[in-house]
Amino acid sequence: MNPVPGTHGPGTDAGGERVDMPPGSIVTRADVAHLLRRAGFGGRPSELDALTGRTRTECVDAVMGFRAGDPVPAGPDVAPPIAFSRDRQWEQHTALVEWWIERMVDLPQATSVPSPVPAVAAPSPLQERMTLFWHDHFACAQDKVHDIAALFDQNRVLRRGALGSFRDLLGAVAVHPAMLVYLDNATNVAGAEQENFARELMELHTIGVGNFGEDDVIAMARAWTGHNTVGWNGSFEDHTYVYRSDRHDHGSKTLFGITANWNGVAMAPGERDVLDELCFGVRQRATARFLARKIFAWFAHPEPSDAVVTELADVFVASGMQIAALVRAVLLHDEFWGPQSRWNRVASPVEFVVHLFRHLPLRPSGVGLRWRMEPLGQVLFDPPSVAGWPSGAAWLSTATAWGRGGFVRSLRWKASDAGFLAGARDLTPADGAQAVLDAFGLEEVSDATRRALERWYADASAGASWSIPPQGFVVGALSPEAHLV
Repeated sequence: MNPVPGTHGPGTDAGGERVDMPPGSIVTRADVAHLLRRAGFGGRPSELDALTGRTRTECVDAVMGFRAGDPVPAGPDVAPPIAFSRDRQWEQHTALVEWWIERMVDLPQATSVPSPVPAVAAPSPLQERMTLFWHDHFACAQDKVHDIAALFDQNRVLRRGALGSFRDLLGAVAVHPAMLVYLDNATNVAGAEQENFARELMELHTIGVGNFGEDDVIAMARAWTGHNTVGWNGSFEDHTYVYRSDRHDHGSKTLFGITANWNGVAMAPGERDVLDELCFGVRQRATARFLARKIFAWFAHPEPSDAVVTELADVFVASGMQIAALVRAVLLHDEFWGPQSRWNRVASPVEFVVHLFRHLPLRPSGVGLRWRMEPLGQVLFDPPSVAGWPSGAAWLSTATAWGRGGFVRSLRWKASDAGFLAGARDLTPADGAQAVLDAFGLEEVSDATRRALERWYADASAGASWSIPPQGFVVGALSPEAHLV
């Protein structure tokens, strides 16, 4: 997807030619808006003002909350927002969807780095965006797990480790009750091996397709035997993790061409640790490249060159597989700031909804958010498959476009009643169009979008000025740029 016509950013000149931008270069307001769209959920005017005119490095430091070379703080923890029980799972799931959307909406963007950096980071949009990334990467769905408390606890694990050691995060997720149940390792025992988790651990979580064979899947499944859950305890299905040595295959296994006494997580002397091998052994480069490509696509654009992937993977490996080092390298990269990364990605339904509520005089709770998200195609804590949600152009289907339109229309009177565009009557068409853009924080739009908004405003003010607040909400929310990040 091309950048918005009529704009160009750092990394390019007015003709769109590539111009490398050193980290000390001064960034513009449009540059800051791009950074906060990608590393957060969009910037409010005061946040854009505070970062405009600073260097690229200063802006990335503020977004991350610490500088290169600082100790990486642990991600913030969160207390359960509701009381969990084994019944009323649907209602609890609904409450958690609203809670997480509201958290994304409310978090302010820090505009400076704390000194000294705390051991535990303050909540930030980047921490939340990375939690969302890992929520998709390590997909687990309530539709199968049927344990919303476990899924919330996994969410806490992802947030705490979002920018820390990938090995530590991978280890915590691998034996978490949500993952054990979702990918069937809860019942993986010697003599009756279950290959689901073994395959997805390699294909989706670490090294990717092409870096393992079917023999590796078999060996990997054997290595993870005995890493189970308690199971039926006489009253209910207990999803607490337990390692059962008597149900683990203690024999030699050949994995990645190495014959050893492999265990998913080494539990005794002489055992070889699978996760260490994936993160630091013969498959480290494959894991580093797989994660570098995916995280670059999450922040920048979906088609990095092999040279860019190699460059980022080198940083990741040199850091000891520290996620923060990889994320920082992506956010400082010329291609992140260049035209190939501007306005090129369709917002996911969560991103779209969060953007709306960040600019609305409404709260996400109380509007039936969970069931309204279903037609859009993305309900948090319930991805559609082990691969998570689709991305990019996949969100441009007729069904999802119809869902977004219905979602916006359902809120127009609530927005109007709450004062949205209350002062936007009796303006010139140009000023009326600008009022709509300002209300949604859309600082860069195409000439075509601006002309369409001016025509709409002229028609509305001529015969139905009363409709400007509710309909202004609809036309602004459905403008093309409101669906891009």
